[in-house]
Amino acid sequence: MALSNQELAVLVKITGDYETSGQGYGMVAGNFDGQGISCGVLQWNIGQTSLQPMVIAVGQARVQALMPVHGAALWQACHASIGQALAIVRGWQNGNTLKAVPKQELRALMTSAEMKAQQDKYIRIIATAAEAEADAWAAARGGPPRTLQEMALFFDIATQNHTSAGVTHAVVRQFIAAATPGTADDLVCDWMRDYNAAVAGYGDGAKNVALWRNAAQGAALDLLVLGYLRANKSNRRWRIDVMNRKGTIAMRRGWVHQSSLDYSAVF
Repeated sequence: MALSNQELAVLVKITGDYETSGQGYGMVAGNFDGQGISCGVLQWNIGQTSLQPMVIAVGQARVQALMPVHGAALWQACHASIGQALAIVRGWQNGNTLKAVPKQELRALMTSAEMKAQQDKYIRIIATAAEAEADAWAAARGGPPRTLQEMALFFDIATQNHTSAGVTHAVVRQFIAAATPGTADDLVCDWMRDYNAAVAGYGDGAKNVALWRNAAQGAALDLLVLGYLRANKSNRRWRIDVMNRKGTIAMRRGWVHQSSLDYSAVF
């Protein structure tokens, strides 16, 4: 079924808050994850070349008008190799933290009407890809069409991880069937508990283990396992962060980025 504007607003609210801690379209961040700079409600970045086409679409004159100090360099970066582009934007930072002027200018760019329109355009592209995966999931499980909860999880996957990477409904059900009855959620929780405590999101993960153990069944268990299997295909440094996000959607509550979240009134 077609994704409504109301549904899309929910998806952007959930994933956008994960990505920006509530700062929305104007959120800009430095090189904390090796991507140079990350900007906007879904944190488009230089390293994965997701920011460049948006900047180019706005046009050189407007970019330089909104960024009088660094606009020319950003325009150059958006037409350079990834390595050259990363070198340019890393020069605007102390360590991995943006200096005041480039941060202010990037916020002005990202909150401009032109760039907000570009963000909305690419949000819809991401949502279309997510909807295809959510529809395939719903078809495989049988029964009614995909739910808003399923759509939210696949939208977060599309934003943070790009695709479900072959983690289909059949793969999830095979994992659950192979576990001792009633223990699939324990396997997930034990993995979170025993993971490297130095990785991103581990503290939230410990709280989520207490919330989620023995609380997942039916569709929630399927989505929790989907999150777990997809997290295991992610960069090791971010696996618990991925799991926190996906599990919180699956279980309707959880901890992400040191915030307690409850979606029981949303899904």
